[in-house]
Amino acid sequence: MKLKTLLPLSVLSLAVALTAFAADEKKPAEALKAFMITGGCCHDYPQQKNIIAAGVSERLNVEWEVLHVEGKQPEIEAELREKLGKDGWADGYDVIVYNHCAAKETDGGFVDKIAEVHKAGKPAIALHCAMHSWHWELPLPEGDEKAWPKVLGVSSKGHGPKAQITVTKVAEQKDHPVIKDLPDGWVTPEGELYNVQKILDSATVLAYGENGKAKEPQAVIWVNTYGKGKVFSTTIGHHNSTMSTPEYLDLIANGVKWVTAE
Repeated sequence: MKLKTLLPLSVLSLAVALTAFAADEKKPAEALKAFMITGGCCHDYPQQKNIIAAGVSERLNVEWEVLHVEGKQPEIEAELREKLGKDGWADGYDVIVYNHCAAKETDGGFVDKIAEVHKAGKPAIALHCAMHSWHWELPLPEGDEKAWPKVLGVSSKGHGPKAQITVTKVAEQKDHPVIKDLPDGWVTPEGELYNVQKILDSATVLAYGENGKAKEPQAVIWVNTYGKGKVFSTTIGHHNSTMSTPEYLDLIANGVKWVTAE
């Protein structure tokens, strides 16, 4: 008859703890839930929504829901007001990603409601033409800034000709989690350099861009805190060729990690 060897209780406890630890290590991280708002003129949004969602999901565990609005500008603005004007539209999502063009919006109350969602703490990512949305046609409040630029941390209107952009990191920010993987001096395959007329005190610029045609470098990557909400933005991203690069997708994935980090 074989004798059973009894382990001391302390050894058994340690074995159980190590087994539980190993199981936790193998357990996949819970997926982030992202809501992408896209559509509008002047860009290949049908392809870009797939490029962004697939590229980021290769780098992070993210589940996506997409609102893609189509049509002419008045129709786009109207559909966004209908879908995003409802209370609680952002509930259940960990991050809202804006890659859209809605430059003709005139309903300041609607934009204020969007801003309040992020002021209350909902993280946001804003890409390219999101910087030209929701403020061009609205008056500047006396003694204050417009609501959407306060969310973004900058105010932008207009852009230069289509040309490659050379991206240079701000030296003091080169190790920031959002741009740590971006090569300094990266040149985009194609580009459209946005004019950034105002950078608010709440924003931290991480990189500037030059296209050989603008009079001075323009902010192209930055982060902002609006109320309790963290926001990452980049004006880079007009062309599919640029959005598809590993450098761009690493940048966006790092942005998602940064805005959703506790």
